[in-house]
Amino acid sequence: MKHLQAILYKFLIIAVSLGIVLSILTDLSFGQILLISATVTIIAYIIGDIGILPMSNNTIATLVDFALAWLIIYAFNYYYRIAEISISDAFWGAAVIAVGEWLFHKYVSSSVITDKEEV
Repeated sequence: MKHLQAILYKFLIIAVSLGIVLSILTDLSFGQILLISATVTIIAYIIGDIGILPMSNNTIATLVDFALAWLIIYAFNYYYRIAEISISDAFWGAAVIAVGEWLFHKYVSSSVITDKEEV
């Protein structure tokens, strides 16, 4: 149950971040932004929050989440088969997400992954 709540918080952080950034920088629809947000949330939670964070620290996990978000956001150009999201648009989206991730990792470390052996 803790993981479900954490994923929901992470999705809200990412959806709001991308909703603001990508709606200003691109012509993506609300639904497209939500799909990108959901994809970033799931992949980054599994790799960054469950895989990397327990073995390292907040800084490393935030950098990994930033890189994953940047790659995933930009990769959606190939999914949509248009060049709608520039590399700089993806960068700014990932940068805003990384700010929220820094705080989110503090929550995950203290409330979700309290015992490193539980993972």
